Amino acid sequence: MTETLRILHLEDNPLDAEMILDRLALDGIACETVRVQTRADFVAALEQGGFDLILCDYSMPAFDGASALVLTQEKCPDVPFIFVSGTIGEDRAVEALKGGATDYVLKDRPARLAPSIKRALREVEERIQRRRA
Repeated sequence: MTETLRILHLEDNPLDAEMILDRLALDGIACETVRVQTRADFVAALEQGGFDLILCDYSMPAFDGASALVLTQEKCPDVPFIFVSGTIGEDRAVEALKGGATDYVLKDRPARLAPSIKRALREVEERIQRRRA
């Protein structure tokens, strides 16, 4: 992966955000991230646009991931949305996938993040190619 990805990252914990960035760098994913923590900042970032991917914690004190997914589906449904969470649980994960999330990765299994991102971007490219055909 040679291009630099623009990632919108909804995460309230700066240590978790840093861990995720470190993991992406370790896996050779060049990225520029915009980290937000509130609904207002998330909406503003979505409206600004230009993101290749959204990473989102599921459970945060000021704003929840399920609401972020709904907003993303309304404003930019073609941008892959991956939950990166420690508290999502299997039932919520299935609901999230049915609601339009591309994938979910548990924070205690960060090695899954890069393959998940690569698959999500590949799926977007395939969708674009099908529309052109």
